[in-house]
Amino acid sequence: MQEEKVNYGSEVCMKFSNEELWKYLITKFGNNPDVTIKTLSDDDREVEITSSTPIQFICFDGEKQDLFISFNGNQTSIFVKDEEIMFIDENTKGIYTTSDIVGNVVYEGNLRNFTHVEILSLFAEVISCFIGAIEVEIIEKEVPYDKENKQYKYYKPHIHEINVKNKNLDKKIKLFENIIINY
Repeated sequence: MQEEKVNYGSEVCMKFSNEELWKYLITKFGNNPDVTIKTLSDDDREVEITSSTPIQFICFDGEKQDLFISFNGNQTSIFVKDEEIMFIDENTKGIYTTSDIVGNVVYEGNLRNFTHVEILSLFAEVISCFIGAIEVEIIEKEVPYDKENKQYKYYKPHIHEINVKNKNLDKKIKLFENIIINY
């Protein structure tokens, strides 16, 4: 059953309930023996999925914490091997400065057009590219843009190519708007 499109209005588009995180993100990794899920609150205490305490972090490699996702309402970040991939709500992009995003990968797609199911599925797909990562290399390339129609002037758009070194023999490539992941 397809979830209907949502009008978030002034609400942030990435404020997820624990139930949504469980149903549309965590369960996607339930059959993967290389994944050990650990859910944490904003003060790093372990949180049960049924708890009323909101989940702030989900670690996909247990105690190692080389691969985790962080939820902040207007921004969700996936961290892998000390690299950050930022997903920012379009309604709040104007508050970010170059120093907030420099050195990080920023997703250029419009998340406000997605339902929670679609957003969490996107995150699951991105995270799946990093399961078992040994090393991550990011190549950033500026792309031309139309200055007259650019809504956010705080940074220039980029294409990010992420090369993941892992033990997979069959290499794959996935494209997420302006992010290319070779894994």
